Amino acid sequence: MLLNQIMDILFDIVIPVGPNDTAVIHNMVEYTKKNIIGHRNIYLVSYDPSILIENCITVDENIFPFNKQSIGNIIGHNDRVGWYLQQLIKLYASFEIIDILDNYLVIDSDTYFLRPTSFFLNKLPLYNPGSEYHLPYFNQMNKLHPSLSKKSSKSGISHHMMFQKKILIELFKLVESYHNTDFWKAFLSSIDTHDILGSGASEYEIYFNYLHIYHRDSFIVRALKWENTSQIRDDLDYISCHWYMR
Repeated sequence: MLLNQIMDILFDIVIPVGPNDTAVIHNMVEYTKKNIIGHRNIYLVSYDPSILIENCITVDENIFPFNKQSIGNIIGHNDRVGWYLQQLIKLYASFEIIDILDNYLVIDSDTYFLRPTSFFLNKLPLYNPGSEYHLPYFNQMNKLHPSLSKKSSKSGISHHMMFQKKILIELFKLVESYHNTDFWKAFLSSIDTHDILGSGASEYEIYFNYLHIYHRDSFIVRALKWENTSQIRDDLDYISCHWYMR
C-alpha cells in the first residue's frame, strides 16, 4: 500500500531550454535537483540536443509536431515564435516524451527553487498562484473554447506548474472537437496577432483556469514566497531571474 501511495504522487520534471538559457541552465538544474521533493527524471527539452547535464535526460525539441517554422506560418514569423514554441512544448510533453510519467512538473529554465518544496498533498497536486493580469490571455482562452475564462482571482503564472496527462487529454479533446483541428493549431489560431504587446496566450493561465472550471476539487492552491529578481534570497521559496534581469 505504501509503495502504491508513493507511485501515485511520483512525477517527472520538464525544463524547456532555449537559446537564452544556456548560461543559466546548469546552475538552475542544481537547485532543482536539490530542492524539488518527489521527482523521478528531469527532462531537458532543448533546442540544442548536445546540451547534456548529469542525471538529466536531454530531449530534442524537434520531436514535437510543431516547430518555429510551422508556428510562424500561423502567427507570423516574429520574435514571439520561440515563446509560443516553449508554451506548446510544456503542454505536449506527456504525449511526445517517451516513458514520461503522467504527472510532470514544468519549471521555467530561469526559475530557482531555493528551499525544499513538495508538489502533492494527500495525492492532490499543489499550485502556487501569481498576481499577473493580462487581458489578451483570457480573450485567447475564450476563443479556444467558449467555456474557458478567468475563474480564479489569482493568476496561474508563477513560472512553474504541475501538469497531469489525464487533464490535458480532456482539455485537448474539448478544444479539438470545437475547432476540428489539432490543439496546437487551434491554440495559435486563437491568438490576436494584432496585439501590440505581442503576448497573446498563456499555457499556465489556460491550464490553471481549466482546473478551476472543471476540476475544482482535484487540486490545492498554496502560497509560496517568490519574486522576479536576480538576487538569491534566504526569505524566498524560489525566484525567477528573467533574461532581461541578467
